[in-house]
Amino acid sequence: MTDNAPNPTTKRPAQRRRHRRGGAARTPTNPARGRLRRNVGLVIVNSEGKLLCGLRAHANGDKAWQLPQGGIEARERPIVAVYRELKEETGLEPHEVELLAERESWIDYWLPKEWVKGRRFAGQTQKWFCLKYLGEGVPDLSRAKDREFEQLDWLDATWLGEHVIDFRKKVYAKVFREFAVFLEGIQK
Repeated sequence: MTDNAPNPTTKRPAQRRRHRRGGAARTPTNPARGRLRRNVGLVIVNSEGKLLCGLRAHANGDKAWQLPQGGIEARERPIVAVYRELKEETGLEPHEVELLAERESWIDYWLPKEWVKGRRFAGQTQKWFCLKYLGEGVPDLSRAKDREFEQLDWLDATWLGEHVIDFRKKVYAKVFREFAVFLEGIQK
């Protein structure tokens, strides 16, 4: 895992400006391991400091819990991807959350080698955002566009960090440290 902001490979000013606005950027690669997919991660916090997590629809067991995340489409800015993924994976609308923080640098992670065969990407480079949930209770998953999760629930960051699938543990630990002030509970 490394902190790595994807940068354009060209020095032409138009491309540098487009990247600064969050537009298209090169896909990071490691010749020995493959390409990374650009992705956003969402830490959605309620007033008690718990995290909105989803139980993966295709998996069973506690290692199937994870935070919402998703790919950044071509020429899409990361913040735009945040609100698209918010709706797609949780059913929440932008007016139901408040943006609290954006992690300045990107975090890379590689999938286990046995998971990479036949995939276009060997891992992800992620931009993380922290959002405050303005509602009460657990969001209505039936409003989600995608059926990525079969269940949503509010979980403690410590529990999730210990039970998430192994290749995400270091990423979550780093994100939780950076957003720790928001995980202690938020006054409405």
